[in-house]
Amino acid sequence: MSRVVADAAAALGAALYRAYFATLRVQGLLAGGVAVDPAEYPFGREIFALCERDALALAGMIAHTRLTALVALGRDGDWASGVLARLGFGVVRGSSLRRGAGALIRLIRTMRGGEAPVAIVVDGPLGPSGEAKPGIVRCAQRTGRPIRALGVAARHRIVFRGTWSELFLPLPCSRIVVACEDPLSIPASAGRTLVADLTLELSARLARARERALAALARPAMRSVSPEAAALLGSIRGEPGATSGAQRVLDASLTRPPGERR
Repeated sequence: MSRVVADAAAALGAALYRAYFATLRVQGLLAGGVAVDPAEYPFGREIFALCERDALALAGMIAHTRLTALVALGRDGDWASGVLARLGFGVVRGSSLRRGAGALIRLIRTMRGGEAPVAIVVDGPLGPSGEAKPGIVRCAQRTGRPIRALGVAARHRIVFRGTWSELFLPLPCSRIVVACEDPLSIPASAGRTLVADLTLELSARLARARERALAALARPAMRSVSPEAAALLGSIRGEPGATSGAQRVLDASLTRPPGERR
């Protein structure tokens, strides 16, 4: 495929995906159970950990903030990086199988040089599905950024059965829930054993986030928090007690007379 054709295909793919994602009804779910509109989420210096199966459903979150993503090398990665760049992502190329050390160094440099959040597929490139690899923990250790595990569930979706991760794409106009866990902080002094233990903990949090998303999807959609509640979501940045504060604002917002609610 020529470069001109590849660029045109990537531009078309990005345009189609952006239009498609705009049809989805996306609800965020914080660790404390508070529902939040993704547009109100205070994105900061975090590393979002996701499983490959959720990647297509989450790519549209770039509509709410600029993200940097790690994309594998190879022909498929070339096309994916072209699409992601046109969606607005910053892209770092590499994987644990090919030039992994160089990719890790470039990603760490990117994080140290900016404030934007980063998204990393942690169970690739070959799985097992849902099993995190230690690279993301090393990134967090060397940059001082917390890791936040994500899990996604979609009401109606297409599952690509031929993929090792069972990658899925929500159908247009579907309701999806994106659940996130509390931030996982990695000590700068963590040795190999602690890094391994924290990688296992991250895998457990990924599974928990997915279970919470599935459970929330089975219930009626929750009311999202108001803008003033979003300002209190300090748990996003690891501040103690902030989730309960946001919950209090949410409860107050739901008990106001209808004419006073925003």
